[in-house]
Amino acid sequence: MMERDKNRPHVLMIKEMPKIHCARGPVGCQKCQEMMEEGNSFCLLKIFLDAGEIARPMTEVIVDNKSLLCEYDVIERFKDVTEVKKYAEANNIEIV
Repeated sequence: MMERDKNRPHVLMIKEMPKIHCARGPVGCQKCQEMMEEGNSFCLLKIFLDAGEIARPMTEVIVDNKSLLCEYDVIERFKDVTEVKKYAEANNIEIV
């Protein structure tokens, strides 16, 4: 995560997602295609609520009952569902 992003409005959430490595995604990137074949994993995401200055992958999230398409950074990937549930409960983070 870049230094300039530290103070941007954001929320943390956990979401099951395919593995990708860049903003181009599996349609435009061979490495993303290979990673996507590994399957989904649960990720701790930092969802940015405003537009940024660099290209990032985007995902749809519901914030305050509104559907938003937001940039995100993957903070952590979890190994299994048990680890996800423990982390979410200990840190009061929603799993979506």
